[in-house]
Amino acid sequence: MNTLRRLYRGETNVDFIGHRKRWYLASAIIVLICLASLVFRGFNFGIEFAGGSQFQVPAKPGVSLQDVRGAVEGQGVTVVSAQSAGSGGTQKYVVRTPQIKDEAKRTAAIDAVAKAGHVSTSEVNINEVSSSWGKSVTNKALLALVVFLLVVGAYIWIRFEQKMAIAALAALAHDLLLTAGVYSLIGFEVTPGTVVGLLTILGFSLYDTVVVFDKVDENARGLLGSSRYTYGEVANNAVNQTLMRSINTSVIGLLPVAGLLFVGAGLLGVGTLKDLALVLFVGMLTGAYSSLFLATPWLVDLKMLDQRYKLHAQRVRAKRAAVAKSAEGGAEAKSGRSGSKAAGAGDSDDEDLKAHVEALAASSAPRVGARPTGGKQSQPRKRSGGGKRR
Repeated sequence: MNTLRRLYRGETNVDFIGHRKRWYLASAIIVLICLASLVFRGFNFGIEFAGGSQFQVPAKPGVSLQDVRGAVEGQGVTVVSAQSAGSGGTQKYVVRTPQIKDEAKRTAAIDAVAKAGHVSTSEVNINEVSSSWGKSVTNKALLALVVFLLVVGAYIWIRFEQKMAIAALAALAHDLLLTAGVYSLIGFEVTPGTVVGLLTILGFSLYDTVVVFDKVDENARGLLGSSRYTYGEVANNAVNQTLMRSINTSVIGLLPVAGLLFVGAGLLGVGTLKDLALVLFVGMLTGAYSSLFLATPWLVDLKMLDQRYKLHAQRVRAKRAAVAKSAEGGAEAKSGRSGSKAAGAGDSDDEDLKAHVEALAASSAPRVGARPTGGKQSQPRKRSGGGKRR
């Protein structure tokens, strides 16, 4: 309970900056795995990007998705993906194939799908997208991404500074790469919904990073004029102060997305939702991670390349070492004075005891010419013969 209270008040002291090499190593391992998947597996592009043909047929009782897929493959057509869309009475089976240019083969595929789905050929909906159109969509998506990154970098540069813009863009690139790598590893289809989700999570990641950077900028005002804290320490303090806000934002954002992914796409089988849900879930998760564990540590490393902040950090450490040495010397001097005082007090006690013993001995010894205090005093002798005294 005390930990939660301190977390809520922003009073935690997690060393995000001091342990940044651990975060760098973990991120490097994950990034390498994602890069390997992108190189060797690639993406499963949807019909909108790769071009091709798409068959949609209403889902009837007793007909499975595998039945419809098998009917298409039975006509010698390669199936790129097959999934269900919708639920209940509006559920449909969606089968995507490369573009079928042969009219006879297209007609045969439609007939096979209608027969397997127990529907008429008029109920089978077929859409075709040329590969040139898909390439145009891909180029526009990449252009939108580049423009987004440039606008984001320019805003942060103007609002804060250049180094913050570089760190924020590096964190965004990290989130992009991880999300793309997960898509490649799982093999989900890349659709326009994926692009929309990607831009959405980039905005989420940017929001969290800007919140932390705003607190860093506030804590670092007038820093070079003092020798109390280093830039890394004020940045770490800023991350701790905004930690609860980052956790709240991430949890509130991830809960509905998790429901969309695991309940909608997983349990209910709404296949058209999984592309959007996966990119949102992975992107928001990596965005929260990068804003806390990567963006601010990268900013500190960039700041330490500036000679002013590097010398300032050395000055702060030197001052602390001098204060610690002075405190240690003062403690030793105080300990020495206490020891000498105790020794002096012991010598004085010994001398007082010796003087007291000697005084007692002197008082008990008989003095020369003194009368004895005990016994009967002797009487003066009378003169015999009654003579007078002279």
